[in-house]
Amino acid sequence: MKINQHLYLVFGGYLKRIGIDNFSNIKSLEYVGIYDSLSEAKKVWKSKSIKNIDYANKKFKVIPLFNLFDPSEKIFDYLKKLENLKIKVDSLTFDLEDDLFNIVKKLKKQNAGAGVVINKKKLRGIVTERDIIRVISKKKNKAFETKVKNFMTKKVIYININDTLINALEILKSSGFRHLPIYDDKNIKYYGILSYKDFLLGNIY
Repeated sequence: MKINQHLYLVFGGYLKRIGIDNFSNIKSLEYVGIYDSLSEAKKVWKSKSIKNIDYANKKFKVIPLFNLFDPSEKIFDYLKKLENLKIKVDSLTFDLEDDLFNIVKKLKKQNAGAGVVINKKKLRGIVTERDIIRVISKKKNKAFETKVKNFMTKKVIYININDTLINALEILKSSGFRHLPIYDDKNIKYYGILSYKDFLLGNIY
């Protein structure tokens, strides 16, 4: 993706007070989407705003994505920025023998939407809400006894710490993913999972 390409981010959340433009809880911002044109972004923003018209303290915004950050910034540097702001990216890990019941408990405890499966320091898989829904629909009553190794997504697309933010966003956008693991396969180290909210947090705080 060319750095000069225009992308527009639509997101929203509850305000601290009606008429004040500050959000009450930055960590609970609702990601709506990233769009290639301003007209498309405004159309979605308008639709979202109309649906939430009964909530006077809820607001949605359209922002040129590159106004938020330098798209050529490295993932490693961005993680450092989040760390300095005392913001932690999700870094939940599972063992191959964890069953679905324990997976769900860990996700709830960490308020996370996904986690990765690590075995001998290597990235073996990823578990998201989609994987959980799929195994429940197939196994039904016995779903919660199912080992993660039997329902995780084994082909994991991840990004390296030396990649750029715009590469990460492009992968998320083009693949339709919500979660992107950061994994250094050279040094065998896992750094966490990037999601759209992490791109918001480092710049709106």
